[in-house]
Amino acid sequence: MPNFRLPVENMQLLSQPKGFTYTTTSDVAETVVTITQFMEEGAKTSFVVELYDAYVEFNGTATSSSMLVPAGSGYSEEGVYITSISIINATAGENARIRGIVWGR
Repeated sequence: MPNFRLPVENMQLLSQPKGFTYTTTSDVAETVVTITQFMEEGAKTSFVVELYDAYVEFNGTATSSSMLVPAGSGYSEEGVYITSISIINATAGENARIRGIVWGR
């Protein structure tokens, strides 16, 4: 579960956006984006799983216990601390695709 930020931290400008698009290539967890390669931390994210259902995990490795995001649905969150996003196919053999953006500092 992501660490939530203090209100004063959330008032700071999020000057570093990083967009991403990722399609899985196997039925094991894969890292979509390592945010700390581009910024200190991500504090806001918005994404959609475009193709096939997927499990998504922030700051860890995705498993079948992670957040399930059905194909065609999205997710948005702000006021969190994100250093990486991981994804795993919900159904074996179906390569899920995720597209989104992370804003941070």
